[in-house]
Amino acid sequence: MYLLESFTPEDGALIVNEATMYRAYLLAKNEVEANNLVVGLNQAALFLELEQYRYSFETAGLDLADGIRIKTDRESQSQLSNCFVDLKHGLIPDTDWKGSDWQLVNLEQIEPIAKAVAAHRRGCFSSERQVQTLINEAVSAAELEAIDIPALFGAAYKVAYSQVMGAEQAAE
Repeated sequence: MYLLESFTPEDGALIVNEATMYRAYLLAKNEVEANNLVVGLNQAALFLELEQYRYSFETAGLDLADGIRIKTDRESQSQLSNCFVDLKHGLIPDTDWKGSDWQLVNLEQIEPIAKAVAAHRRGCFSSERQVQTLINEAVSAAELEAIDIPALFGAAYKVAYSQVMGAEQAAE
């Protein structure tokens, strides 16, 4: 975390980050401006951490309420969506689908899986947006340091996912 170690009108803001071995003087007219520099540096770092967390969470897979594990990497999401659209529009009556093993599926069988993956993706992006808003609203390094990305993201995700799937099917 970037911290304001000192400020003087002559030297400006001495900003440090022990974790990255960062130590630099930056121009600042006053302590408020120096604080804003620290907040900006920390926000940028948290935005990157949040984006990486969301992507990792989004593509790590999804356990459905019935115990089925669904891949959610970008290619798997795309293949599932394409399969659903093909079945929904009557382009094909059924298709071979490879989950834990091969099975022939129709629209009725694939729709709940497609819905769960769509709810998962929605939950991921909704959660990222909510946590990003908290990061944007922080006005001090202490407020930013208090932001627990995994906890806040997880809580927001459960709400967003259950809005689509229902509380009884909330993914873990």
